[in-house]
Amino acid sequence: MYCVEVLRAEIDLQHHLISASDAAAASAITPALRQQWIDTSSELLQGLAKLEVARYRLQAYMLPRIPALDSSALATAMREGASDFHESRVIADNCAAECNPGQTSNQQPSACGASCGDKALLSRVSACDKPTWLTP
Repeated sequence: MYCVEVLRAEIDLQHHLISASDAAAASAITPALRQQWIDTSSELLQGLAKLEVARYRLQAYMLPRIPALDSSALATAMREGASDFHESRVIADNCAAECNPGQTSNQQPSACGASCGDKALLSRVSACDKPTWLTP
């Protein structure tokens, strides 16, 4: 259920990004810029499809097992998934802001690496995208 919640949050974010990309394409000044936004939307839609397949697989796996599981533990797993996803977005945003190669600051590489956060949390969240432990 942890991963189901992580994927739900990722899918919500993906929908938001697709909407923003579509809006940017509609208001693009040049045809080249419009095409870049259309390409971005296409990539986001492909990513969304993969996330939805992973979520469906997890839900299909969990559905027959839910009645036998502790509802409190399921709720805890879902809260942890939502919390970890939110924290991973904060880490990603901080990392992008501090480590952007286009940024013209004189930061030390160690400061950049420190902003990229909890590797265990990021690994746990990203493992939900491809639940390899599920049977096909």
